[in-house]
Amino acid sequence: MRWSCRHITLSVLGCLAFLIFAAPARSLAAMDLGAEQSCNQYMAPKKMIGGKPVGQELCKMREIEFEYLGRKFKRVEMGVSGTLEGYTLKDPKARYANYFNVYPEFVYPQAGEEDKPVFHGIGRYTMESGHSMALVFPADRAQWNGKLFLHNHGAGRSFARGNARAWDKEFDPEDSEGGLQELERYIQTWMEKGYAVAMTRRSTLMQGGDLDVTLDDGTVLHDRSLTEQPPWMMDMGKLAGNLLKDRMSALPSRTYWFGHSGGARPGRMVNYKEGINIDTDGSPIIDGIIVDDAGSGLWLPIVLKDGLDTVLMTDEQKRHFVPMIEIGHMLYVNETPDDPPAWRGGNNFLANKRINAKTLIEKGLGNKFRYYEVDGISHAAGSAFSPDSQPSGIDLDLLMEGVTDLLDAWVEKGVAPPPTRSDWKVLGDANKDGVIENPAIDMPEISCPLGVFHIYGSSPQDVGSTQYKPFNTTGKLTLEPLDARGAFVDEGSDAHNYSRGFVDMNHNGIRDFVETATEAWQRVGLIKPNETFNRERYVQCVRQASDKLVSEGLFMSRTLDKYLQKARSLPLPEK
Repeated sequence: MRWSCRHITLSVLGCLAFLIFAAPARSLAAMDLGAEQSCNQYMAPKKMIGGKPVGQELCKMREIEFEYLGRKFKRVEMGVSGTLEGYTLKDPKARYANYFNVYPEFVYPQAGEEDKPVFHGIGRYTMESGHSMALVFPADRAQWNGKLFLHNHGAGRSFARGNARAWDKEFDPEDSEGGLQELERYIQTWMEKGYAVAMTRRSTLMQGGDLDVTLDDGTVLHDRSLTEQPPWMMDMGKLAGNLLKDRMSALPSRTYWFGHSGGARPGRMVNYKEGINIDTDGSPIIDGIIVDDAGSGLWLPIVLKDGLDTVLMTDEQKRHFVPMIEIGHMLYVNETPDDPPAWRGGNNFLANKRINAKTLIEKGLGNKFRYYEVDGISHAAGSAFSPDSQPSGIDLDLLMEGVTDLLDAWVEKGVAPPPTRSDWKVLGDANKDGVIENPAIDMPEISCPLGVFHIYGSSPQDVGSTQYKPFNTTGKLTLEPLDARGAFVDEGSDAHNYSRGFVDMNHNGIRDFVETATEAWQRVGLIKPNETFNRERYVQCVRQASDKLVSEGLFMSRTLDKYLQKARSLPLPEK
């Protein structure tokens, strides 16, 4: 039985970071980044486009040393200015017109804009407008595992809109987070495992951007974004690798891609766009990919020419496909029927993610691809380990710890991860007997619920983040809460919209009363009709749910201890 409220719409596309479930001790002292230096010697090689060099042109850096988990790390802030090639539309009203991209054959047909003329050009980005990178690595060479994670954020970042800063202003010496500021929990996990991490920053505003683009016909367009530019991000990875070679006497032996939302879509395209992931020596630039909830569930591995699909159809195309693990958030649904695809019949973000997985498997790439649906999480995650004990979401980073090791073992040793997991029978019914053997992943918060996770809060401002409603502990009859769907109040009148949706906590299709934990657990069979919910049963349930994920390799063994410690101490809805 699932405990999240599904089939609810969501419109937010991007999310830049996740909450951290527990903050390690940090120094509150001000930190000095040190003197500005040139890093031009580390820049990625330029490419010749139309007889002109295109690529990184200027690099500046500053660095600090800080301590984390009893080990010393270097943090290098690097600003980069340069040029890149791409394609765009001139029509400012066209969908994704501002996305200066390198795969127009995917973007515009899947956006419903295939009839508009596409223009090639050269864009210019600057470090002063926030195009930069933070590279973090162990100060001691012996503590580096020799590998690099390339972290790419989602949509919404823009210098013009004020949520991005010049490269030398990103790090705040007075910030109490110290050297860890802006480094989300995923990055901290990779640091703990011995990886170097390059966290890229780029213009990704959905409507607008910080690039000027000169088209081949001389037209100059402004406000373009770098959202769909994996070559730019891979060049930043090469920049990081060259610096590591200087400091650690070795290039990274592996470079892995992580992207969320608008950083996940170009991650898919590393595998889908032919030739994009082949270095000058024929080796892959990116060795493995983690796709975390691709924005809108796109882009799909489909390009039709004369009615025939041309993507990943030949053995040569498939040979360059590197191992990819995709995490799909089940509450990131959305319904936009006038916006293709799924497939070209109207947009549904969860359906797009499932079609993506189905298409890759049907093209014979199931040996290089895994798709794991996770229940109870919308596009933006939260934390089940909140200070006030009321969860704001589910700690996906605890799952990502295990997924990181699964990807690494797949790339390094050829050890295949667990099979694809989905509540869609087409994907989850492995032997086609009508039974879903491999359902979506249930974290302990879903398997052993203390309430219900859902998409909407009580106001439109809550859209985009996972919401939580606990079971009833008051002893009073309480109606299931309304949510923000269709909510409005007419200004200047007493007219309200009463046709709002509600959180169907017991999944019976009607708005009735919030259950107690005992009633809910009895209803789904976690306890018998004559039993009551209590801490002993709760701890036992959490142990079983966590043990199962550990046995499947999706949880690290230490994660079980974290959940048990929490289960034994947090307040429970026992009344």
